[in-house]
Amino acid sequence: MLADRSLGRVAVRSASLGGVVLFASVPVYVYVEPSWRAVVARVACAFVLGVALLQFRRAFLDRLADRSASALDAARGRLELEPGVPHHFHDLASDVRTALRSRRYFDKVLWPRLTALAPRPLPRPAARPGRGPSLASLRRVIAAIEKHP
Repeated sequence: MLADRSLGRVAVRSASLGGVVLFASVPVYVYVEPSWRAVVARVACAFVLGVALLQFRRAFLDRLADRSASALDAARGRLELEPGVPHHFHDLASDVRTALRSRRYFDKVLWPRLTALAPRPLPRPAARPGRGPSLASLRRVIAAIEKHP
């Protein structure tokens, strides 16, 4: 109900703005040469239409803001980490997923971290064109790190 009133107010304001612009543009329309009259009329109409559209947009956004969140927005807001799982674990899992998809990320980010954990040099996993190592290769590297004390 309130939104309908705000749309009505916007319509009334736009109509009054149209009257003011009409009142101001008629003398200009009469004064200019006939070849420029179409330009004056178009500029006046464009100004009124532009202001009206901006006002209707604001009213529409206010109307959407007044409504409660949709089920999709509510689900996005609930997206939280599982309780009891440290956020560092989620970050590490994300790093591993990214390293599996990108060889460059593996070479620049994950591989230096893995080599820093090992006291001896690690066997480098086999390269796949454009992608990081396979999950089985990463398992072997992690097993090699765990073997060394």
